[in-house]
Amino acid sequence: MDRRIKAFLYSLPMVSLLPLCLFTGGPESPFRFVFFPLILVLSRQLAPNVLFVAGLTATLFFPILSLFTRQPIPDMPVFLAEISAYFLTSLAAVHVSRSISRERDRYENAISTFHSLSDALNYKNMNLQTTLDALSEAHKKLQEYDKNKTTFLSNVSHELRTPLSSIRSYSEILLNYDDIDNDTSKEFIQIINMESERLSTLVNEVLDLMKIEAGKVELNMSTVNPARLLEEGEKIVKPMAIEKGLSLEVEVDRDIPYIHGDRNQMIQVIVNLLNNAVKFTSEGSITLGARLQGDFVEFYVADTGEGIFPEEKEAIFDEFYRISDVVLHRPKGSGLGLSISKRIVEFHGGKIWVESELGRGSRFFFTIPLAPGNEPSRKEETRTTDIHVNAIYRPILVIANDITIRRALRKKLEELGYQTLGADTPGRALQITRSMKPGLIVLDVSDDWDNFFELLRWAKSSQIRSILVSLHIYNFGEEPRLALNGYITRPFDKHQILSMLDLLNIRGGKVAIVSPDQEESRTLQVLLGTAGYDTILFGAGAPAVKACGASAPEVLIIGSFRRNQVEEIVSALKSNPRTRNIPLLRILGTSLYKYVKTVTLDRASQNSGKDGLYKLIGEIEASYTENQDKSPETMMEKIE
Repeated sequence: MDRRIKAFLYSLPMVSLLPLCLFTGGPESPFRFVFFPLILVLSRQLAPNVLFVAGLTATLFFPILSLFTRQPIPDMPVFLAEISAYFLTSLAAVHVSRSISRERDRYENAISTFHSLSDALNYKNMNLQTTLDALSEAHKKLQEYDKNKTTFLSNVSHELRTPLSSIRSYSEILLNYDDIDNDTSKEFIQIINMESERLSTLVNEVLDLMKIEAGKVELNMSTVNPARLLEEGEKIVKPMAIEKGLSLEVEVDRDIPYIHGDRNQMIQVIVNLLNNAVKFTSEGSITLGARLQGDFVEFYVADTGEGIFPEEKEAIFDEFYRISDVVLHRPKGSGLGLSISKRIVEFHGGKIWVESELGRGSRFFFTIPLAPGNEPSRKEETRTTDIHVNAIYRPILVIANDITIRRALRKKLEELGYQTLGADTPGRALQITRSMKPGLIVLDVSDDWDNFFELLRWAKSSQIRSILVSLHIYNFGEEPRLALNGYITRPFDKHQILSMLDLLNIRGGKVAIVSPDQEESRTLQVLLGTAGYDTILFGAGAPAVKACGASAPEVLIIGSFRRNQVEEIVSALKSNPRTRNIPLLRILGTSLYKYVKTVTLDRASQNSGKDGLYKLIGEIEASYTENQDKSPETMMEKIE
């Protein structure tokens, strides 16, 4: 209520007192004494100035009452004393009102201050509670980080210790025992090599994860064509799928909008998902695709594998979580691939998830935001068209029983931009050729002669160049080297043999022949004897190697031994400095020169020590290019 209205209402009793006294006796009215308690009561409600005006008005109007009533003033001194009492009482009431008003103001100020302090205290209490909640959350996160760090270090230590233990154990055996046979030694070296690769992969993945966790990943963002990402992912993983007998299909709309992201990082995600699909699918197919979903492009990788347990759908994206830890007889891995993929996708503003049913395979999905405007950038077009032309040729099929030699050769070729396939036997290679037609075949002599010659006949009928080569690892850690200086085919051709010896600058002298077939040895002895060569025959490798160490012959011809026996002879000769440079020729069971190119070690390269892969790589590049159709359409033919 307004203060003036309130003051007016409180003043009404004082104002109404005068008319009441007028009609009840004037100056002698008994109601005149009501003035004293009334003004004291009003002193608590009215402001001092208002109360003073009301009291002064009553004091002045009481003498006037006698004029309206026409009654004489009874006793002047008493009347004056009464009027003075009215005035003094009014002053006293004003003083009381002023004191009450002053105390009321103090009280209201105190209340206002109290409320202000209470509000400030509540605000600070809220801030303190918020700070406590934040500290509590931070403490929980620190505890979680500390727990994760401990788990991470424990897992890393375990993962590092396993391959390191294998490497150390097998290397110590090789160093401390001299009586280990060649097959066992090679097996140990292969294990050491595989564990080294596993260790290298783990270290790289841990470093990638640490960069992502620290936020130090430098994303090279650009406009990217999703269709090309799928094509590149298919090229990388398809050889692995074919080697395992799986079909890899790509489903993509060529008009799908462009996305915005780091091309290399997204290829890494696609390859991680495809690798897992190949690893955990024993038979069937793998499908890679992309489709438009709102403001995102949704990529997916589907397989026909065994599927994932429902409770593992979230856990598989955690660091070091591996299905093989809870399911026996499953492929091993570091358990970091999906974790890294998840963080890469989330860095791009997308999400990744999996849908799976046991026995019905799995479907992994991840989304990447669309590029603004959905127009291809110059940077993306330039980078895509600048790919090495060899990357779009048909792959090179490498066939070697020794896994170390096979991996070394494939790695060398892939560093040059070629796509490669690998097989350990001609029979396995024939299975691969039913699914994918290679552009070139590089193979070693195999004990499986039926499939070996069938493969060569298929290559001839398909007009695919084949390169025959024999490689050997002289010292641990080195790359494979050419081991043979030539091949002698059956039936024996004297002119072919003499021509080969002439190329090696061998014209006369001692020729050692080591063969388990006496007829084979005698026939060669007669042919070479009529040409003026002295021959010495051996039925086993050990005596031949010993004789070569005693008196080095001009050349050693190795007969129809099995592959492991040939490797023993070559290893023994190459490990001895006195016999290392003796030319080696190997006898084959049939003529190959009509449709097979042989790559052998010439005498000049052998004496200079340049017997590594450089000559073979040169022959592969020359034969591969020569085997391609010269038309632009065929030159740009992609992997089928």
